[in-house]
Amino acid sequence: MSPGATMERVYLDLKARILSGSYPPGTRLEAAHLSKSLASSATPVRDALYRLSGERIIESWHQEGFRQPLLSEADLVDLYGWAGALLSMALKGRSPRPDLPGGLIDLATHDSYPEAIESLFRTIAIGSSNGELRAAIVNIVERSMTIRSLEVRVDADAGEALKAMAEDYRFGRWSALRSKITRFHRRRAGFAGRVAAEIRKRSEPLR
Repeated sequence: MSPGATMERVYLDLKARILSGSYPPGTRLEAAHLSKSLASSATPVRDALYRLSGERIIESWHQEGFRQPLLSEADLVDLYGWAGALLSMALKGRSPRPDLPGGLIDLATHDSYPEAIESLFRTIAIGSSNGELRAAIVNIVERSMTIRSLEVRVDADAGEALKAMAEDYRFGRWSALRSKITRFHRRRAGFAGRVAAEIRKRSEPLR
């Protein structure tokens, strides 16, 4: 396998592990240690870590290496605010589409809230004609993956809010969806302190 192909394989494998919550928040990510489980030398792993750091999926930690983000309440408030603004922009100007087929976003096909919300938000991104906006939404979706399971833990209504947003998307009710997305992210920001507390007491991988 060529060096470029090896780096891409390592990057995709490591990224999938991080987004699935395999490493608890604050975990230090060391190339020499990860190289064993990734069946690679340390160099492609280090390159992948730098790439993931550039995407802000992991943190570069005081110039001493890399770690899984340990998000504070303020970090989460900013993250939710940015996500809400991007998704609202992606929907702005769309005309109502009552002819959209039902089931375009079918939450029943997803096993979990994190998977369902990722699917909905990625689908909204794909519908945007602006490539920069699509890329920004995908990035914020990926950076949020490890906290999604904590959202439903601290807010029992999060799942129902997601279903309501998906229903609006199914029938092209863009104005209603924009309003729900704004309320959803404001509510997420309101629960940010409780999510941050859950992050800090985690000692096991997120599930």
